[in-house]
Amino acid sequence: MDPARECTAARLDDLGAELGGTVGACARNLATGVTIAHGAGELFPLASVFKIPVMVEVMRQVDRGALRLDERLTLAEADKSPGSTLIHCHAGLAPTVRDLLYLMITLSDNTATDMLWRRVGLGSVNAAMRTLGLAYIDCYLPNREYFLMGCGAGSDWQGLDGAGVVARWREFEAAGATDAALRRVLDENAGLDGAAFRRLYDERWGYAGERDYDDGFTIDQALDNQGTPYDVMELLAMIAEARCASAPSCRLMVGVMSRQEWREKIPAGLPPDLLIANKTGGVSGTSNDAALVYTREKVPIAMVVFCKGLSLEAAARAPQVIARIAACLYEHLAGDGGAADHGAASDHRAASEHGAASDDGVALGRGPSATPGGGVPA
Repeated sequence: MDPARECTAARLDDLGAELGGTVGACARNLATGVTIAHGAGELFPLASVFKIPVMVEVMRQVDRGALRLDERLTLAEADKSPGSTLIHCHAGLAPTVRDLLYLMITLSDNTATDMLWRRVGLGSVNAAMRTLGLAYIDCYLPNREYFLMGCGAGSDWQGLDGAGVVARWREFEAAGATDAALRRVLDENAGLDGAAFRRLYDERWGYAGERDYDDGFTIDQALDNQGTPYDVMELLAMIAEARCASAPSCRLMVGVMSRQEWREKIPAGLPPDLLIANKTGGVSGTSNDAALVYTREKVPIAMVVFCKGLSLEAAARAPQVIARIAACLYEHLAGDGGAADHGAASDHRAASEHGAASDDGVALGRGPSATPGGGVPA
């Protein structure tokens, strides 16, 4: 490997430096176990990457027979949230669970996400993550409640700026009253239909979140669902290796992610002929992508790049930076997996602690815990 292109901690720092925020990256070749982890133990806002854990729990319940992919869920006005195709559809539409999975992942539909999440149970996603040994994925705020809070809709949130919303939520956390607060904001806005919610959101934040960016930044950086690049990478590896659900369910999840519409981040930095199954995410100050990348030899690489603390201008540049980081990770992992003397994390023995750092500042990853290579989806 050309020393100028080695995927060292210093190179990853250089690639992310122009954004002025914090960048975390984690990637593993699932055939060799070689892992690169840089800032991968730090918590980041997940943005819409949290929809991967929701998808996993949906498929785990399908495996248990608790729901069926052909089960139909009826859309109501009170289900609707901005950032959604379904917000424009008439109440009474009854998409299947399978339809909603595709909408949630490929179009990042927030309404589809909430419908699925409520169907499996709001607490079930975190419970599944803990069962899988993923302590650093925390999904606790559905889209509708979160957007209503940020828009000041409801007696608890009216008139608050970003710092006020965060402070009020912390008060509820300290009192053990978050569930009641979320139920209250839903109940008080039960009559708010999709069109009215879209207008409310646009008036508060602008069509693309450009209005009162600092307020949105304060809320999203503090309260968005959170996770580490390391744990999200582990979850992707479990999907590729059929360790979080049945093999057919995991193949379906890879298939759904491979039809992702948003390809300007990790996929944009990689060869165009690869199979890439990814899920992007973005909120104020954050730009993320998480992907399973299949090499030309059909070897899966689990790859995650998260950014936080970004200005509005930096957030606009973040997709190109994520693409360059993805190229760096792929160059190191896709060939012979990289040699230990390259100076990047290439030890595939188990790290003694989650996110434990090597001397060069890049964390040593854990090795594969299933059949090497995992297998490419049919």
